[in-house]
Order: sequence, then structure tokens, then C-alpha cells
Amino acid sequence: MQDALPTTNPWSQAHRFGFRLAFVYLVLYNFPFPLGAIPHTFAAIGSYDAIWHKTVPWFGKHILHLKNEITNFTNGSTDTTYDFVRVLVFVAIAFIVAFLWSILDHSRPNYTRLNQWLLLYVRLSLGSAMLSYGAGKIFQQQFADPNWYQLIGPAGENSPYGLLWLFMGASHGYRLFTGSVELLGGILLFVPRLRTLGAIIAVAAFTNVFALNVCYNVPVKLYSLHYLSMSIFLLLPDAERLLNFVLLNRAAPPADSPILFQKPRRNIIAVALQVVLGLFLGGSFLYQAHDFEAQTDASRPPFFGIWKVEDFTIDGKSVPPLLTDETRWQHMIVQYPDGVGLQSMSGDWNGCRLKRDMEKKTFVIDEVLGAKRHFQFSFSNPNPQSLTLDGTQGERAVHVQLHRVDEKEFALISDHFQWIHEDAYY
Repeated sequence: MQDALPTTNPWSQAHRFGFRLAFVYLVLYNFPFPLGAIPHTFAAIGSYDAIWHKTVPWFGKHILHLKNEITNFTNGSTDTTYDFVRVLVFVAIAFIVAFLWSILDHSRPNYTRLNQWLLLYVRLSLGSAMLSYGAGKIFQQQFADPNWYQLIGPAGENSPYGLLWLFMGASHGYRLFTGSVELLGGILLFVPRLRTLGAIIAVAAFTNVFALNVCYNVPVKLYSLHYLSMSIFLLLPDAERLLNFVLLNRAAPPADSPILFQKPRRNIIAVALQVVLGLFLGGSFLYQAHDFEAQTDASRPPFFGIWKVEDFTIDGKSVPPLLTDETRWQHMIVQYPDGVGLQSMSGDWNGCRLKRDMEKKTFVIDEVLGAKRHFQFSFSNPNPQSLTLDGTQGERAVHVQLHRVDEKEFALISDHFQWIHEDAYY
């Protein structure tokens, strides 16, 4: 495959305007990459985001005349009103700049060289995103194991979003598979000669991601749609070749290597820098994801798990496990360091604050909702599977005997892969 100089064939007026439009929009959407992707540079994008935090709400209020002022910005959701209006702002800016660009630069026959730089920028941005997502799946940064509340609660109480997270987190094998596919596609995008294969993998991966986000109502639909569109954009230069090879059973000529500079040595350096950047980002994202998983495991609090209440006594009288009783506990869940979940016999959950002193062996539990009861307990823990709480709730003496539930009792965790099934079961 030989390097080829950029073609001098003139582009049509529509082609040139379309390129200008795409150039401005894609740069606006991906900027300030690589800031934010490279470690210790995330704080540097704060000033840039602040510009849009002022511009987008103004656009929504004065141009779109939205009834409600935009106050929520991109957070865990990228489908906020702010995100959709920001896309409209980018489109408006792209049309204005493309129009002015067309007037000021109307005599240029084509943008072949600049197109190579745009493809490079989009390719690296997309590759970085795929490396980040892949690393987050290979380690438990994006999808964690099913939490205790999901295991013990009815499946129907999960939102579609929560059900997808449960589905992905429950299978380590499928999570590793999808993460490896994304990681592979990301690595290939950083190697210029393998960019087409990387883009094909990106299209397949982000088609699946976008479909899941839409069908399970995950609030990153706009975000994943953009990356799917960028994956397709990277394949446009090879569209005719792929069409001939895949569908028309015709010979496809080799692709031309992208040329960024006139001097061959500079192009070699550019290729090397791309590969080094890809390896650096891949290693960095894997390290961060592994570190996140390790810190999550290390932060598990004492008594982590699901605890079933075997006996609940108030003022010396055992409270029977009646499903209508809101006083007696059914389960206690310890999932997070400073909180505890209490389930009543009716099945309702109450999130509580927990102060634990392991030296004094005390529990202080404050209900956040409902009756807002305050419990003060001393505890004894004769073995990892048993826990006894003795204390007070107001002026009432409370005794609670709990037994830790073995998570292997749940089929979602214990039912492992096997080739042979003598019978189908659900």
C-alpha cells in the first residue's frame, strides 16, 4: 500500500459546503479532546464548558423560547435539555461559519488535505472513547456486580435502565467480551493502516450500544448516536471499496494511506505518535478502571451483605413476622459505608444513615424517611454469618437477631455456564 498525494480533482459546490459544515460541527462536538482524555487534564476543560453553560441557556431562552430555563447541565445523563439545545447551537454555528467560509474561500477547488486532518481528529476522538468504554467493561467500572437490593427485590421494580445494568453486571463473560471488542476497535483506530477495520468494529459496537440505550431508555442516547455517526463518517472514504468487495463481488483497490504532510519523514513521525497515543490512552484507561474496581472492593464496609432478620424483639416480646407489620424488619442490607437499608415485613425499603464504631461495637441507625426512628445498638458478631443487635429505639428496648444470606442462593449468581443442559428451565 503506497502513500498517495492528495487528489487535485475539484469538488462540487455542495461537496465543499457539506465538508465545511461537517468540519465545524465535528470539531465543536469533540473539542476540547484530547483534554479530558489525557490524565490530569480534565480540570483544564472547565473554562471551556463554562462558555457553553452560559451560551446554551441563553439560546434556549431567547432563540427557542423554552418555557423552562435550562439549569441542569451534562451529568450522568447526556440527554438533558441542555445537551439537545447545545447540539442545536453547534448546528447553528456550523451553518453560519460554513456560509461565511464559502464566501471567503469560494475559489478553493477542494479540501483534501484538511479532510485528512478532520478524519484524523475524529478517528482519535472515537478511538479514545472506545478505549475508555472498553476498559470500563473489562474491569467493573461501568457495570458492577448486581447489588443486594436488586437481588432481593422483585424484577418488576427495576427500571429498563436498571435492568440493563443488572443484565450486564450479572455476566462477567459477556461484559469482558463487549469490553474486549470495544478495546480492540479503539486500538485499531490509532493505527492508520488499520483504521478501516477499526471503524467497522466501531460501527458494530456503537450500533449495539445505541440500540440498547434506546430500547432500555438509558440517558446517553444522544451521546452514543454521535459516536455511531462518527464511526460511519470514518467509513465514507472507503464506502465504494467496501460496497464493491462486500456486496457487488467486485475487485476493490487498496486504500491510499492518509497524507498529512508533504515530507515522508513527518508522516512517519505522525503515525508513530498516533500509535504511542493509543497505547498510552489504552494503558491509562485500563489502569484507571482497574484502580476503580480495586478501590470499590477495598471500600466494602464491615458486615457487607444481605442480613435476614430471624428474631425481632421489642420490650422483651418477640414480634411475629406478619406481612402487614411495618415495625418489624424483614432484611437489613449493608451495601455502602455510611448507610444501611431496612426492609419492613411489607417489603418497603427505608434508607438509613449508619454510624458504626467497630472498637466500641456500636451501631447508630437514623431513618431518613417515614417515621424517622433513631436506633442505638451494641452489636455482637460471633461468626461471619451471625449478627446480634441490642439497644433502644426511643424508650423501647430492641433486640434483633440476623443471619447473613449466602449470595450463592440466588440463581443469578450461582447459575454458571455449562455446555450440556438435559432440560430447559426458566
